Amino acid sequence: MPFLEDTTAGLAAEAPGWVPEALFWVAIGGLFVAILAAVGVWTLVARSGELKRIGVRLDTLAVLRQKLEVIASSREDLDLRRLEHVLIDVRDTQQRLEESLIRVIESRGEREGSEGLLMPMPSANGVAERVLNRLLALGYDQIHLVTGADELAELAARDGEVLIEAKKDGVLHKGRVLVRSGRLANVELNPAYSIFP
Repeated sequence: MPFLEDTTAGLAAEAPGWVPEALFWVAIGGLFVAILAAVGVWTLVARSGELKRIGVRLDTLAVLRQKLEVIASSREDLDLRRLEHVLIDVRDTQQRLEESLIRVIESRGEREGSEGLLMPMPSANGVAERVLNRLLALGYDQIHLVTGADELAELAARDGEVLIEAKKDGVLHKGRVLVRSGRLANVELNPAYSIFP
């Protein structure tokens, strides 16, 4: 088979040119794969350490849950609804106390004025400040006085009403505050959704 011997001899003569270059690129590719594998292993080791730390925290939560269950089972006489109602009563009592304190302060100012002591005349700013303080004490926020400053100045000396828009517990309320000679007589605010049918 002289033809086969000639072909292998020809291939052997051509092989030395491209084989070393191919081996170089195969070695570079192998090195790149080895580096990627090392980075992957390092990432997995770092993640496993992080998972161990999270596991320790979760074990702590399990212990806390067991302790809470023991406390809850020992305090079965604790009625959460009753506790909630007591807290609501405390909040309502606090609001009534704030209203009473505001009324006492306003009435003391009137008594001082009636006893002949010098008392500054109520102004538009004074009326607006009283209205804002009263509404804040009642739990309203984002208070907007619709009544203008010139009308507030007139209310310092006569009877009238201040139109109000305010929010309470995220619900818009609209209404009025009745003023009698510069003194707040009554607050009438209703949720805006009750105005429409």
